[in-house]
Amino acid sequence: MDNQTPPVNTGEHGPMPKPTPLPSDLDPNGFLVADAYAAGVPRGRLQSKELVTPSRGIRLARSDDRNLELLGRLHTAITPRCAASHVTAALLWSMPLPIYLEEEGTNGLIHVTRRQEIGRVKRRGVIGHRAPLLARDVRLVNGVHLTSPEWTWVDLARHMGRGSLVAAGDSLLARESPLSSIAAIQEVIDRRPKVKGIRMAREILPLLREGVDSPQESRLRVKIVDAGLPEPAVTLPIFDDLGRYMSTPDLQYKEYKIALEYEGDHHRSDPVQWGKDIERDDRLRANGWIVLRFSLVQMKGGWGSAEKKIRDALVSRGWRGPAS
Repeated sequence: MDNQTPPVNTGEHGPMPKPTPLPSDLDPNGFLVADAYAAGVPRGRLQSKELVTPSRGIRLARSDDRNLELLGRLHTAITPRCAASHVTAALLWSMPLPIYLEEEGTNGLIHVTRRQEIGRVKRRGVIGHRAPLLARDVRLVNGVHLTSPEWTWVDLARHMGRGSLVAAGDSLLARESPLSSIAAIQEVIDRRPKVKGIRMAREILPLLREGVDSPQESRLRVKIVDAGLPEPAVTLPIFDDLGRYMSTPDLQYKEYKIALEYEGDHHRSDPVQWGKDIERDDRLRANGWIVLRFSLVQMKGGWGSAEKKIRDALVSRGWRGPAS
C-alpha cells in the first residue's frame, strides 16, 4: 500500500501555519486579553480564526462561545464589583426554569448586576442591571461571581408563573445540599420592597417546601392546591404496622392513605427503576394505600381528569371538601 501524506490546510498563498500554542497559564477555552498580553502573547495571535470575541477584552475558543460558566467567569472578572445574575445565575445555580428562560440563558448573552451607585454594565454580550447588592448577596462559585440563590430567585419572580416559581424556590430547599432557606429568602424579600415582581415573590414564598426532589413534583403540588384540594405532604417516609419501611412517595395524604407519584421519563426508560416502582406501589396497596401516578401528559394537557382522580380518591377516604 502506498504511503499517504496527511493533508495540510492551505490558504490562498500556500499552507497555513498552525497558530502558536498559548502559554500554559492561560485557559485555552477562554481568557482575558489583558492576561494574554501579560503572558507575552502577541496581538496577531489573538486575532486567529480559532478564537472569537464575545465582548471587548475577552477571547473564547470558537467551540466554547456558548459556555455559560466560562462567559460568567470572564465577564465578572473583567468588570469590577459585579455579579452574574437573573437567568444566568439561575442556570449556574442549577435552578429549574421554564423552557423559554432556558433558551434565553443559552443564547450567549450574560445578565450582570452592579451596585446602584456604580452604574449598569454596558458592553456587547451583556444585559446590565443595577441593584443594592450587599457583600452577602454575591457568592463566588467555580470562579464566577453570582448573585446569591435567594437574590436570584427574587429577580426571577417577575418572569415566571406560579408553578415554575415554586419549583425554582423548592430547588433551593432540596433535601440534599440545600442552597438557601425560607428565612434567607424572606430576608431578601424584606430588603427589596420595590423591585418588580416582589408581590409575586411574597405570594409564592408560603408555598415553598423543603425536601422536594424534582420541579415536576413542585408543579403538581401547586396544581393540587390551586384546585382547592388539600395540600399533600412532601417526601415523608411510610412504614407498615410493624415499623418496616415501605416507601417515600413524592406527595402523600397520610390521613387518607393516598400516595401520589410523579413518573419522569427516567422511570419509564430504566427497566430496573420501573421494576422498583412497581414493587413499591404493590407494597403500599397491600397495606391499604391508594397510589396515584402522574406524568407530563397530565401536567400539560390532562389536568382535568388528573384533578378528578385525586378528588375522587380523597372523597372515597372520607374527605368532605374544604372547611367553610
